[in-house]
Amino acid sequence: MNAIILISVLGILTMMSEFIGLKKLIYPLILISLVGILGYNICSFWNNPEMHYGMLNHNNYSIAFGSLLITVVLFWFILTRSAYSEGAFNQGDHYALILFSTVGGLILVSFTNMSMLFLGVEILSIPLYILAGSRKKDLRSVESSIKYFMLGSFATGIMLLGMALIYGSTGSFDFATIAQKAPADTMFFVGITLLSIAFAFKVSAVPFHFWVPDVYGGAPTFITAFMSTFVKVAAFGAFYLMLDSTFDSIPHYLGNMFVGLSAATIIVGNLAASYQSNVKRMLAFSGVAQAGYMLMIFPTLTLEGKSSLFVYLAGYAASNLIAMYIVGEVEKSKGDASIENFAGLSKSNPLQAFAMIVALLSLAGIPPAAGFFGKFFLFTEVINDGKMYLVLIAILGSLISVYYYFKTIISMYGGESQHTSTSNDSFSLATVILIILSVLVILIGTLPDMLVQIGMKI
Repeated sequence: MNAIILISVLGILTMMSEFIGLKKLIYPLILISLVGILGYNICSFWNNPEMHYGMLNHNNYSIAFGSLLITVVLFWFILTRSAYSEGAFNQGDHYALILFSTVGGLILVSFTNMSMLFLGVEILSIPLYILAGSRKKDLRSVESSIKYFMLGSFATGIMLLGMALIYGSTGSFDFATIAQKAPADTMFFVGITLLSIAFAFKVSAVPFHFWVPDVYGGAPTFITAFMSTFVKVAAFGAFYLMLDSTFDSIPHYLGNMFVGLSAATIIVGNLAASYQSNVKRMLAFSGVAQAGYMLMIFPTLTLEGKSSLFVYLAGYAASNLIAMYIVGEVEKSKGDASIENFAGLSKSNPLQAFAMIVALLSLAGIPPAAGFFGKFFLFTEVINDGKMYLVLIAILGSLISVYYYFKTIISMYGGESQHTSTSNDSFSLATVILIILSVLVILIGTLPDMLVQIGMKI
């Protein structure tokens, strides 16, 4: 709750920074504030749960996912600093919108009431509708914003209809009351299914993924980096929390729906990614496939499943931040992120090439990167639940993913660059964060015990 209030105040201050003469100071203030809020959040991990007005629950789940979200935002601010130093975008407006979106994400991992769930989704989404179209003279960016807004509005309508049916069936917006009164009637089943479909849109599960390649491809790459990491973590955290708050065990019909969504998302996402010649669009479809892997544990609500989801999201967020940052650097240097433009990156910028390899190996699930252990943990839980067939589908999807990830790796190390170098002579703070993230991805894959233990406490 305190983190939500503090970041809200920080967002308002950032929005007014140009009027009150803090334009040059607002960036370091944001970084220092986020570090302080993250430290406070981590220090409160072992505290007793606190309920705030029956709307928000400050417990280990909200603290763990909230800390992960704040960490992602902090790294995002550092990595994307160069995009705003060139003056092409309004720093104060963008930073304020990102902070407000962060507030929405924190609400989404701590709600106990459907009204707060709805507010969290909207506070998270509305700033992103604006940011996706922030390159106003670029038609693809404008199209990205309109498409995201229109399809997001449809998803919101589906969510509200689901909430209305759940309220009509149980007479309450509170999830604890809903869990006690949840009747076995058609109205409730349809309501919870519609709510799940709305979340399927947010996490980009097939067949609700059609917005992803165009929105990710048209938005400025640094905004795509935020959407593909922060929003994914917040959406999955909220989705699992909604189900965990409503059911002791997932109903059979809903579990079957999640199995179907997971299998379709893994296969379609990986097949679509394998046909892409642009790395940014490839990562967009890769994000769809990654959502499919995470959906595998939704048919069963166990402590181990929750822990595996947290570990997987941590590794995925770090890997995708690295990949999107390097895509942005290549676009800045060479015009676009086609695979051909990654040719010779190992010679022009060995650090970026190495970091990209670490990120892609992690996303493919190859050791010693974080993605390997994340997939191993997920697959183990699914096998324990008796769904070996789903694991076989996931393994097939992972094999397909190796093909398109290695296309980029081979280009970086096997091709000769015909363009200007992407090297940066200065050892910037973004370079330090790139190294830290790369080391974290390897550490999570080789020494995952700490994250697993945190996951088991939530």
